[in-house]
Amino acid sequence: MELAARESDLHAQTAFELASRGAYYAARAQFLAAVRIIAQSLDAEHRTTLHSRALTAGLTAMYEARDFAPRPSVVEADLDVASIASRHRTPVLQGPGGRGATPQRALEAYFTFAQAKLGVAGGRELAASMAYYGLGKLHAVLADQPGETSRLARPQAMAFLQASLLVHPRNHLASHELGVLLARANRFEDARTALTHSVSIQPNATAWRNLAWVYRQLGQEHLAERTWQVAVAAERDAAARGLRADPNAEIVHWVDADQFAAMARSPCLGPSPPNPREGVRLTGYASPPAAPTGPAARQLGASGHPAANPDRTPPSLQASAPGPVPVNPRFGQEPDFPIPPHQALFAQDAALGWRPRDRGEAARAVFWQLYLQGEYVARARSAHVNEYRLRPDDQLDMIYRMTREETSQPYRLNVGDEIRVESLTDPNLNRDLVVQPDGTITMRLLGQVKATGKTVTQLREDLEKAYVKYYKVPAISVTPLKMNTRLEDLRATVDRRQGVGGQSQLVRVTPEGSISLPALGCVSAQGLTLRELQQELNERYRDQIEGLEVIPVLVQRAPRFVYVLGEVRMPGRFEMAGPTTLIQAISMAGGWTVGSNLRQVVVFRRDDSWRLVATMVNLQPALYARQPYPPGEIWLSDSDVVIVPKGKILVADEFIELVFTRGIYGVFPLSSSISFAKTSTL
Repeated sequence: MELAARESDLHAQTAFELASRGAYYAARAQFLAAVRIIAQSLDAEHRTTLHSRALTAGLTAMYEARDFAPRPSVVEADLDVASIASRHRTPVLQGPGGRGATPQRALEAYFTFAQAKLGVAGGRELAASMAYYGLGKLHAVLADQPGETSRLARPQAMAFLQASLLVHPRNHLASHELGVLLARANRFEDARTALTHSVSIQPNATAWRNLAWVYRQLGQEHLAERTWQVAVAAERDAAARGLRADPNAEIVHWVDADQFAAMARSPCLGPSPPNPREGVRLTGYASPPAAPTGPAARQLGASGHPAANPDRTPPSLQASAPGPVPVNPRFGQEPDFPIPPHQALFAQDAALGWRPRDRGEAARAVFWQLYLQGEYVARARSAHVNEYRLRPDDQLDMIYRMTREETSQPYRLNVGDEIRVESLTDPNLNRDLVVQPDGTITMRLLGQVKATGKTVTQLREDLEKAYVKYYKVPAISVTPLKMNTRLEDLRATVDRRQGVGGQSQLVRVTPEGSISLPALGCVSAQGLTLRELQQELNERYRDQIEGLEVIPVLVQRAPRFVYVLGEVRMPGRFEMAGPTTLIQAISMAGGWTVGSNLRQVVVFRRDDSWRLVATMVNLQPALYARQPYPPGEIWLSDSDVVIVPKGKILVADEFIELVFTRGIYGVFPLSSSISFAKTSTL
């Protein structure tokens, strides 16, 4: 059970992360997966199916409760509660209990049944309680979203939070969220009870403030004032412990190059590549390693070098890392291909800097040149990022695929579906019908008969009962001819076979971070990976249309720019098509100019909270070949600003130009002339 709880916690943690990025439907699927793991583990431990059946019954009740919710196209008074409940699997209102019940009463009964079953499914496991808490908070957020799915989101949130407390009564988070929902529904007495229970378990300033507001709504001003003072004291306590430290105290935060390079990772880019400040180690230039002993020695010759490499792949550069660097035996061998005569071979020497090797040493050195004949494309490098997160202006191609999979729920007829009604008793009743926009079909002797929302079996039973007063044995059969017209309409919307080809649609992430898709509308995409977006879209479509899968494909990335100005030949904005270092950015700007101060190159960047961060790096040792790699070389991020300042000579020249050439001499010009016609005087 412990392993199941850990796996459930992982699903819940993933769900919370997805919900924080706006992938609400994908998060809901992860929360439900966490609860299913707990229910199945409890069944396996107790050798029963009680918990899994309870979970299925609770979720089914929530799904079937949507039939009683008011819709724009249906008047609440027209809903036949008893007839709808008779077709459901939930037994709450079946039989005499459903007669005379209103839709509102039916909703309350279904959600009460659902929360009780969900509580049984979770047992007494804290992992299930936290998953229910996440589902409750998630549906509370969905209640504020536009669309028909938000109609029942608030009562669903209350049911999940109640189930969370049934599983673990001391879950103060669920109790607090339930109190907030009850207060928003103007049920202030119930909200007071829930919030009081929350602060009794885990006091915090937010819960005290909410409780004070509820007391004020109840007219208990004295208790509201006392509770407010407790909230203020709790906030002061938190501030004293440093929980509210302001990270934006400085307008520009100066950091060293290591900290600055570590900030290259952003929510939209994922982990940054290795820091180029670590440099590279030219393995052929170091002194040869000592001959190994043990099993590795059997692979080496007498000289301590390995045998010739049959694949003739030349070694390149080996990244250095802190601590001892393992030596690849292949990197110590002599090259078995000719060294070009113009090849410049250098060695690093602590006293002399870089010096050319003589030809004898070159014969024993490792040939480090990467590009050979036929290898101009270079080797495959590691991925730019571990996971790419979408950002505004990314262009996606949405590919739609019909799954042809069995649906989890019986299919219900919809507007536009075609059916064939036949009778063995009276062939005059035989006809092909299309479900009309009002959800009915027209039958002989009966007139308009409601068809939408019913399965084929339910419609046949209703027609049998209706025709009993005309025929002793109606013998009605209903055959579906054209089903799932909503799916067909969506296919027609995204069909591109007359143009680009296939069932796809090109979309672009808007500046607000969303995309627009048919039948879904606006969906938040910024900060999601392609896999997370695919899960979110499929869960949203599954909630409306069964049998559809959408696969997002990144067609074009949003452009990423770096700004280089100062003492460079071509200052301006440059696009970064791949991982770009500081030296590469200066090279895109045409290189540095004579007299620039390469010791104090400044890079500005905005962090995740839009605070301006800067660092100063020294590129002169590398650019003037005094070190094998620059000590301040870093990876640049999108919208970084690189400033190459003037050197001291240029600053002095600028001062002279402004003060003397354009300043004093510009106002008082100095002019003199010599007359050779006159004699000189003292």
